[in-house]
Amino acid sequence: MKTIIIATDFSASALNAARYAASLSKQLHARQILLYHSYELPIATEIPFPENRDAHILHEKSITSLNNVKTAISDLCAEDTTIEIFTDDSPIIMGIEQLSKQYPDPFVVIGITGKSRGLTALIGSNTISIVKSVSMPILVIPNESSYTIIKNMVLGCDLKEVSETSPVNTIKSFMHALNTKLLLLNVDHDESAHFNPDSITEQYNLHKLWDNEIPEYHYTDNSDVALGIMEFAKQHASGIVIIVAKSYGFFEGLFHKSMTRKLALNTQLPLLILKEAQQKVHQ
Repeated sequence: MKTIIIATDFSASALNAARYAASLSKQLHARQILLYHSYELPIATEIPFPENRDAHILHEKSITSLNNVKTAISDLCAEDTTIEIFTDDSPIIMGIEQLSKQYPDPFVVIGITGKSRGLTALIGSNTISIVKSVSMPILVIPNESSYTIIKNMVLGCDLKEVSETSPVNTIKSFMHALNTKLLLLNVDHDESAHFNPDSITEQYNLHKLWDNEIPEYHYTDNSDVALGIMEFAKQHASGIVIIVAKSYGFFEGLFHKSMTRKLALNTQLPLLILKEAQQKVHQ
């Protein structure tokens, strides 16, 4: 993964996410970090907003703040990693997508505030929209997270259409760049399903996709999916939890407030959120 796009609103959570991403860039051997801020102008109302309407002032303030963040994280990056700053008045999702087209192998880093503000997150209420709408991988950094060398990552698997939906190549790119081990985890609470012919077939497909990477396969029983994932991740000292965002099934509640709150508030671990593959993966 050559390019890290850090979306920031200059909050404490945003700075923490930027510091984490800068430190991670060494392990990833990233070529560049792009610091991005959207100062999207408010919709015109009867109430005057003289400063907000002055795009030039907002732009200059954003440049100054971005340079401050750049200074704060420069010492955390490898010497050959470049840091560039970008700011405009595009809607945040559009701005991120446009930026991603200009650089190779990008992923986005955003932060969340943690327990005190729950779902109120970096770039305000737009965080969930970013996770749902942005096409590239998104690394969500809880405010309590601090970077340590990532030795393993946990991938939650739902054993549904494994071959058709698993973003195998993206996950392998992260694995190889980080030189880390993959722990595949299925959380379930229905023992009868373990012996269902469809489940057995999906387990076979899972092994077919991943065996050449020599991962570990784990199965755990928990009626609370988020809690099961996080307890496992903590027990195995995992550095990142990978979630594949699907439109159905096991993780369909990921973007609902209750599930997102549980994932965000019950861990200090970063969440790497990936979109499901659009077509069957051939291995």
